[in-house]
Amino acid sequence: MRKGVYFILMISLAFYSSAQNKKVHFQSTNEFAIVGGESPVNTAFQTVNGIKFSNWFFGIGIGIDYYRYKTLPLFADGRWFFGEDKKGFLYGDIGYDFPLKNTPGKEMDYYTNYHFEGGLYTEFGIGFKTKFIKESSILFSLAHSYKQLQTRVGIVPACIGCEAYWYNYKLNYGRIMLKTGVEF
Repeated sequence: MRKGVYFILMISLAFYSSAQNKKVHFQSTNEFAIVGGESPVNTAFQTVNGIKFSNWFFGIGIGIDYYRYKTLPLFADGRWFFGEDKKGFLYGDIGYDFPLKNTPGKEMDYYTNYHFEGGLYTEFGIGFKTKFIKESSILFSLAHSYKQLQTRVGIVPACIGCEAYWYNYKLNYGRIMLKTGVEF
């Protein structure tokens, strides 16, 4: 136990001492996305806020995703900037996707009871940025995203004493995202 605490302390001190020579600052990214897959094309919006350190960025993001069902993804974001001017980047997100309503649209209107639950949210992509005004940049990226929802739907017959029929569905949506945004 004591060795583990010393190890974590040494790693923290090494990270702190290397950070003294590098510039660490707050960064905010706001993006709009066109999302396409097997379902009709739709949109998404995201904001990610965190710290940038050398070639790396780590932050927390939240968005609103209109693809198939309206959801609210909450995720951790990591980015690595590369190239001479650090204009290219690779990024990855992982988090949880919360449903924003507990009833489906017209595609399930024959069910009488609904219950939606969230699931895994991931996104991985590549992009580039170009300077815009002073400290801000415009971003363009292409990504693959995955969102998961679970639902329990049922039909309750109108007859007295009849049992309801319940169905559990796990909804998985893999899709391509074309994104543009602004980084401050």
